Amino acid sequence: MAHGNLGTRRQADRRRVVETIKQAARIYKEHLVGKTFMYVFDGRYIEVLYKAANFKHLTGVDSPLSAKEFYRSAVRRQLQVNQIGFTARHPYELCCRKLQHLEEVANLAGAESFLLEEITTQTRSYKFGTTDLKFTLCMNKEQDADGNEKGNCYIVESLRDEDCFQKSKDVFAVSHIFVKPNDAKLYGELLFQDKNASVLPEYVFALMNEELRRTIDC
Repeated sequence: MAHGNLGTRRQADRRRVVETIKQAARIYKEHLVGKTFMYVFDGRYIEVLYKAANFKHLTGVDSPLSAKEFYRSAVRRQLQVNQIGFTARHPYELCCRKLQHLEEVANLAGAESFLLEEITTQTRSYKFGTTDLKFTLCMNKEQDADGNEKGNCYIVESLRDEDCFQKSKDVFAVSHIFVKPNDAKLYGELLFQDKNASVLPEYVFALMNEELRRTIDC
């Protein structure tokens, strides 16, 4: 009987995980995929993308589905309990902690945060990361098969259930966050501005459309 109850609980746990992933996928698609975010800090800026293919890794679960299949199934609410699993590399407890934050990723993308530079973990190094002190999104530039960097944007690759301050070389307050559709040449929306932010560099203004420049000037 005890084994039966345990099995029932595990199934219920998996169903909750799947439902959370489906909800997070909808938010991820609606607010992050297809957009470019610009973070301004320390008189510099970086441009960041959230790709559909990286969603699976952010959840922390194991799955026989490819990254694209996993994301597509989650967005369409077709992901099944038997399509996720937990292993030594993908433990259930860590998955649950990641999923607590996954639905908050869209908020972090446009809210007060810190920019971490040169993050080193036990398994990987990342050029940048953003954190709200509860969790960290780590990012690198994409690489081709030969290890050469592709494009100028950084790709969010990992969600860590920690702030990563102690694992980074430098920490900066983010002064501004802008967003645009991927197919737009110029940024047209300001998501966040630190009330103590200094004047933006001219090269950042050059990346905004006229309407946004007038708003910032005001």
